[in-house]
Amino acid sequence: MACVSCLGSYLGVALAPGQMVSGARARTPVLGPSGLACSVEMHYWLHSDLQGFIALGIVDHALGTHRLAWHTQGNGSMAWKHITVPLGERARPFQLELIALVKLRGPVVQSAAVDDVAFVNCDPCFTPPDASELSCNFEMGLCGWYQDQSDDFEWVRGTGLGLGSDHTTGTGYFLSVDLSAPSTWGLSARLITYPQDPPTREQCLSFWYRLDGPQSGTLNLKIQHDGEPETVLWTQTGSHGSTWHLGFATLSRQALQKYRLIFEALRDGYLGDMALDDVTVRAGACGPQKSCSFEANACGFSSSWQYTWARQSNATGTATAGPPTDHTMGTARGYYMIVDTSKGSLPRGQAATLSSGQYRPLTHPQCLGFWYQLSPSDPGSLAVCVKEKGVQRRLFSVSSVQGDAWRYGKVTVQAAEDWQVVFEVVSAGGELSYVALDDLHLKAGSCSEPGSCDFESDTCGWTSPSDRTLGSYAWGWRSGASPGPEVDHTLGTTAGHYVSFDASVLGPGGNAAWLLSEHLPATTGACLRFWYHMDFPEHFYSGELRVKLYSLAGELTVWSARGPQGRGWWNRTISVQNTVEFQIVFEVTNGVWPAGGTVALDDITYHAGEGCDGDGLGQMEDGNPAQGSVAAMVIGILLATVFLLLLALSTCYWLKRRVSAGRMPEERATSQGFDNIAFRDDRVTITPLPADGEAEPDVSLP
Repeated sequence: MACVSCLGSYLGVALAPGQMVSGARARTPVLGPSGLACSVEMHYWLHSDLQGFIALGIVDHALGTHRLAWHTQGNGSMAWKHITVPLGERARPFQLELIALVKLRGPVVQSAAVDDVAFVNCDPCFTPPDASELSCNFEMGLCGWYQDQSDDFEWVRGTGLGLGSDHTTGTGYFLSVDLSAPSTWGLSARLITYPQDPPTREQCLSFWYRLDGPQSGTLNLKIQHDGEPETVLWTQTGSHGSTWHLGFATLSRQALQKYRLIFEALRDGYLGDMALDDVTVRAGACGPQKSCSFEANACGFSSSWQYTWARQSNATGTATAGPPTDHTMGTARGYYMIVDTSKGSLPRGQAATLSSGQYRPLTHPQCLGFWYQLSPSDPGSLAVCVKEKGVQRRLFSVSSVQGDAWRYGKVTVQAAEDWQVVFEVVSAGGELSYVALDDLHLKAGSCSEPGSCDFESDTCGWTSPSDRTLGSYAWGWRSGASPGPEVDHTLGTTAGHYVSFDASVLGPGGNAAWLLSEHLPATTGACLRFWYHMDFPEHFYSGELRVKLYSLAGELTVWSARGPQGRGWWNRTISVQNTVEFQIVFEVTNGVWPAGGTVALDDITYHAGEGCDGDGLGQMEDGNPAQGSVAAMVIGILLATVFLLLLALSTCYWLKRRVSAGRMPEERATSQGFDNIAFRDDRVTITPLPADGEAEPDVSLP
């Protein structure tokens, strides 16, 4: 191999006796502990084909683990290369292990070696100069953020990983985690800081994040004070579309200990993306949250003093009766806000209020969406008010509902002055009664009509139950990206949003995935219009999109379409009637055979109290009758006919062969199968058996 100084030494792979392929291992002495910025640098040489490699592992004897920290494959290179491998903070002793594999016999001799190994910034007492640089746009590096080497996979700094542009400049760098690798539930990737001095006053940590895809996972912002466990400051779960969203959390000055901050990405599948950009720390508390799931905290909402709201999880073992699961996660571990309206906790006619912080005046209307649940009997009433200059305006009120499911509510807010949102519950004096609240979201623009959505800013109360049998793969809110339509219907661009479902995850056997509307009141006549996209490549695919009406009385299918429907957006208009409260369901289901394909929906409009104009035939984007589906059906019928004809001919041929094979040899006009001359010429003459008393004749071969 080439060398800078042929008098120098290096560590190389030598030929083992009797071996064609040589593998070698070398370990360091026991090392550690190490600091957060610790890394190892070295030069390596690898002259081999693609089967050759060099790898660096980290051995933890206390845990009995061996973790791969770095590896490279051979590509025929004839040069020394430099590599820096982060080791990170390690409290327990550890060893590094070098592993190499090359062919040392054959027409081309291969080689592997390392040199100039050095440990950098590994003293646990060392603090780098940029340790307090928490504001970072990731254009030049990670600033004061470091990879937690005790996690399961890594944040990657790059200009794209299926996520488009960064937030800072549109062409720069951001951090992302690759969720497409083989998944194990609960695996994490963590960014962590050095211990920070306690703030002298409140600070606001803001950042931009992106969660896209039906299995995009959970993004947490955590804080850990010295000697204390980690606590969640902020969290978001599930798909938020392929746009950047602002998140923020206030860093309090109450604690006197040093603290660390952690961004944690948790996986729940492999079909989704997660990204982070433009982390900023500034003086002063953050403003009121525009989105809150109550998973981390109460998001700055304050309760009335005498009769209070409580943040509760059904898994905490509290005595207050409440929903068995929250709305955000759909599990007993999830949190929500609740008021116990039993007469022993909140006397009849008394009120408990939950108030937000002060929002700034609005120049345009905004829509406040929220999910609520009332106990089945005597829950009292829930009102939503906007408070300006001490004066409250009631925008929403409910006092009784059917069942005990989570329900969606929304109000359009207009305020010329600083304002607050106030949730007010008045008790009816019941027993084991409650009112619960979850998943608040404030967005720009007026609220849409119940059951209607263009999916540009959110899903407007349309939800998809997460099914563990499908790997928790639900309908996803997204913009033009594979799999799915390249453009939406509303804007006709790749930036427009829609909801979609990849039917390939259903597999065989009749599995189904639902998209549910909010609860809608009984109607004697309503009109449902929507645009749908069904792109299936298989002609015999039996996947189906159905529209159902779902209520406590059962399910009713009112429309269905089988794929493929051809590329493009198709329109459908359906008359709706139901005598009880119901939900609209879009269901994707399959038949016996699994196949790939995507179903997407956009621009759903529901008009109560009015009939549908026209005959309700599907329409293409240009307004012409939907002949594409008819053509697809005709092609399918023709192909099916050809298939059945070929099957009939094959069956006829097989039966003919079977009958022929069953005939006696003398019935055959010609020889069949092998012409074995030796067996055809072998003959034995069998003499008749002698009568009683006669001698047995000789039996001879001719």
